[in-house]
Amino acid sequence: MIHVTQARESNHRSGVAGDAQWVRQAGSAGLRLLETHMSNDKRDVLEVLKFELAFLEQGGYGRSVKTPWKPTSIFQDSLSCINFNDPERPHPCAECLLNEMVPNHAQSENIPCHHIPLNKQGETVDTMERQCNQQDMEEAVKSWLRTAIARIETERSKQTAP
Repeated sequence: MIHVTQARESNHRSGVAGDAQWVRQAGSAGLRLLETHMSNDKRDVLEVLKFELAFLEQGGYGRSVKTPWKPTSIFQDSLSCINFNDPERPHPCAECLLNEMVPNHAQSENIPCHHIPLNKQGETVDTMERQCNQQDMEEAVKSWLRTAIARIETERSKQTAP
């Protein structure tokens, strides 16, 4: 679970690189200080997460009609990915806003967004790909998205409240 701070949100919107952030992670008793890397991605994190949830709820990660033999990849095969539909992957994952939710120890992974903790057990897309079926993994991602969306909306409403 990610705790989005006001400073993080304002830095994200302005595109300013951030420094260490307080993050509430799944399974942790409280806040931990993690070094996070702010993206250059100018999209609104809330809108991207809402889009990703809608995409999943509409069966977005089903097999492609063009390439039914090729498995789909959560996050990478949706518009949430800054390299969507570009096999050259011209943008480093560090530029993606999802990278802000990746723990520091997983920043150098080939697909960092697959290492975002999705639940209290710390399961990730990476671990679930090996242990769960596609439906269970998608349900875990949907639950994580709903939680993240609700938290961001709550925090934003507190920021605008008088």
